[in-house]
Amino acid sequence: MALITISRQIGSGSQELSQLLCSELDLAPLDKYTMLRVAYEAGISPQEFVDYSEDEYERRGFLDELFRRSRPLAETDMWIGSPDIGYERRSRILDEHDAIDMVRATIMAAYERDQVLIIGRGGQAILEHEPDVLHVRVIAPMEERLAHIEAQHEMERTQALGYLQDSDANTAEYLQKFYHIDPDDPTMYHLIVNTDKLSIKGAAVLIEQAFRRLPPRSSKADDQE
Repeated sequence: MALITISRQIGSGSQELSQLLCSELDLAPLDKYTMLRVAYEAGISPQEFVDYSEDEYERRGFLDELFRRSRPLAETDMWIGSPDIGYERRSRILDEHDAIDMVRATIMAAYERDQVLIIGRGGQAILEHEPDVLHVRVIAPMEERLAHIEAQHEMERTQALGYLQDSDANTAEYLQKFYHIDPDDPTMYHLIVNTDKLSIKGAAVLIEQAFRRLPPRSSKADDQE
């Protein structure tokens, strides 16, 4: 089997497309619940884990950017020590880079599990060089995205436009800052699908065909030969 990463423009129908792909290809979506479970299996405490995706990211203020300050995201309690000397409970402040390290580790752990669909979170950069991962970019014209957001969130046109512009800017800065990529760079992807041209079903069919043509994952035994 193999994996799919989905990079998407908000309002492009990527959520519906991802649900359809998971159903058709028997993939598990890497949502917040699955992220937490995979992180736990990878040795990251549920109390410590922060799922820091582009949806949670907000562009930095001028002074933060000027002085390269990393924003605190969460405070967690940890037990430090050993059975011999005893344990002490200490607080730890998690910043953006701590959270990104957790996201990276969790996505790599999900890759080892196989049969996962990874939405956002820099998956196309983290798994860029893995041959059995299909990278897809989902786009749509601004007018279609606006109509989708207006209906989904019951927003007025000007409010929906501001929401989309902020989302695009946050995503671009998040991926540039933490993964040094441009989400609109076509060389990052196997496929770029326009759901306005193809429809959700048409895009799913095209992605499924490409997915089934990926090389199978080699086993450790194969690598040692």
